[in-house]
Amino acid sequence: MEARNHGSEGSGSGFRWLILSTIFATYSLIVLGGVVRATDSGDACPDWPRCHGELIPPFETAVMIEFSHRLLASVVGFLILAVLIVAWRTYRNNHVIVWGSALALVLVIAQALLGGATVLNELPANLVMAHLALASALLALLMALAFVSWGSRLPAVQQSAEAASFRNLALFAAIATFGLMLSGSYVAGSGAGLAFRDWPLFDGQLLPDGARLAIIHATHRFAAAAIGLLIGYVALRAWQTQRHDRLLVTVSLAAFALVLLQALVGAANIWTLLEPAARAAHLALAVALWSIMVGVTLIAHRAAEGSVSRLGKPERPAALREPAHQSMPIQGS
Repeated sequence: MEARNHGSEGSGSGFRWLILSTIFATYSLIVLGGVVRATDSGDACPDWPRCHGELIPPFETAVMIEFSHRLLASVVGFLILAVLIVAWRTYRNNHVIVWGSALALVLVIAQALLGGATVLNELPANLVMAHLALASALLALLMALAFVSWGSRLPAVQQSAEAASFRNLALFAAIATFGLMLSGSYVAGSGAGLAFRDWPLFDGQLLPDGARLAIIHATHRFAAAAIGLLIGYVALRAWQTQRHDRLLVTVSLAAFALVLLQALVGAANIWTLLEPAARAAHLALAVALWSIMVGVTLIAHRAAEGSVSRLGKPERPAALREPAHQSMPIQGS
C-alpha cells in the first residue's frame, strides 16, 4: 500500500512542478512581449509565422527580440500541451483540473492566432491590448490550476465571518487591476504615453487640459490612483479581519507594496521620456501585480470555502490502483 501511495503522490507532484514551470514561462513571455513593444521590435518580423520569409531570421537586434518572443511562445504552447496530457493521466476524475487544462490549451492557440493577426495588421492598439488581455487571462487560469493542485499542501485555515466579504473585495480589486493593466496597454499603443511630460502634475496643473491623447493619459493616471487606494484597502482589511491567515495577509501586503513601486516606475516612464527599460519594467510590474491579486483572490476564496484539498487530489495511475475484486484462494484446492 505504501508503494501505491508513493506512486500517486509522485504523479501529483510532477503535475504541480510542471504547472509552476509553465506559469513562470508564461509570465516571462508576457514580459518579453513588453520588451518587444518597448524596443519597437513588434514589426521587425513583418510576416507570420515565418520571419522575413525564413525560419531562421537575420541576426539583427530588433529581429532577434521579436523572434525570441515567438520562440518562447512556442515553448509555452508545448508546456501547456504537456500540462493537459499530465492532467488527463493524473487527475482524470478531477473535472476542474482536466477541463481547466483543456481551456488553457484553447487560450494559448487563440493567443498565437491573435499574435499573428496583430503582426499582420501592423500592431493596432486594440489588437495589442487584446493580445495582452488573453495572455493575462491564461496566466490567471494557470495560477488557478496550480492553486487547486497544491491545495492539500497549503496550511489549514480557520473560516471566519469576514472571509466571504473579503473574498468579494479581493475579486473586485483583481478585476479592477486587470482593467488598469489593459488601459496602460492602450495608453502605450495609442501614443498617449507622453501626452504630459511631468508627474504627478499635468503640465504643471492639478487637472489635465488637452485633447484625446491627454484624456486617455489622464484617465489612466486617475484610475491607477483609485485602484492603488483600493488595493491598499484590501491590505488593510486583510490585516484587520484575516490576521489568522498569515499567507493571505502577507500576499495582500505584498500587493500594496508592489502598487507603490509601480507608481514610481510609472513616473519614471515620464521622467525618462519612455526609456525602453522603464517601459518594460512598468509592464512587468503590472503583470506581477495582476498575478498577486489573482493569488489574493484564490487564497481568500479558500478561506471562505474552508479548504480546496479535495480538488487537488490526484488520481492514482492505473497500474497502482487496487483491483475492484480480488480472487481469494480456495482452501484445499
